[in-house]
Amino acid sequence: MGSTLIDGITLTYVDEGSGDPVVLLHGWGGRAASMTPLIAGLRDKYRVLAFDLPGFGGSSPPPAPWGTPEYAAFVAKAMTSLGIVRATYVGHSFGGRIAIWLAAHAPETVEALVLVDAAGIKPPATLRRRTRQAFYKVAKAVLRLPILGARGPALQERLAMRFGSADYRAMTGVMRASMVRTVGLDLTACLGAVRAPTLLLWGEKDTETPIADGRKMERLISGSRLIAVSNAGHFSYLDNPAFVNAVVSAFLHGTREGATG
Repeated sequence: MGSTLIDGITLTYVDEGSGDPVVLLHGWGGRAASMTPLIAGLRDKYRVLAFDLPGFGGSSPPPAPWGTPEYAAFVAKAMTSLGIVRATYVGHSFGGRIAIWLAAHAPETVEALVLVDAAGIKPPATLRRRTRQAFYKVAKAVLRLPILGARGPALQERLAMRFGSADYRAMTGVMRASMVRTVGLDLTACLGAVRAPTLLLWGEKDTETPIADGRKMERLISGSRLIAVSNAGHFSYLDNPAFVNAVVSAFLHGTREGATG
């Protein structure tokens, strides 16, 4: 693992292999090591970089709550510090959010895009979801009342433990606030601006970001292609690494041939 300091944040990362750069962006709660099967499958032909995104693994947390735009800006600065102006991005889940933002807002830096069970599509607002969210908001407001005194923060934490997702419950402080900012941003509007060659890989049994999200991305990203990974869930690249590596390698080879042909 290497490390560097960017805007006061310690970034740790993997840098293996040589050739055209491929950047791996892990999901929420992960780290560079989470992407080991992809690193192993690509490093013989490419320079593979995998970051511990700020707040995860060995990297220090952001100084304030960040959302997708701030994480993407940080990744762009990291690439500049490494002397790389253009790369292929492979993003899993939360890492897919960052890759989509970069492809839409800094297209000159993105050679190609691989989205693996990517997040970014806001789930439909079902009645149950709306009711749960409304109750949570009202309860938070009540628990902030001064009359509760010193008991307020503890009761707020209990509420978060009861209603928050597993990822939310695992986070505290700036990272919990960052997660709220991240999941609250719907990236649907960004998808039509993506012009880089795009491969979508999705576990057919993914319940975190269902394959319906992948189909929507395929419709909205011009020229993209969705491939389902059989018997795989949200971590399709771990559930079926041989298949995913073969498909990603073929896609990258094809984009490279197309660029030089």
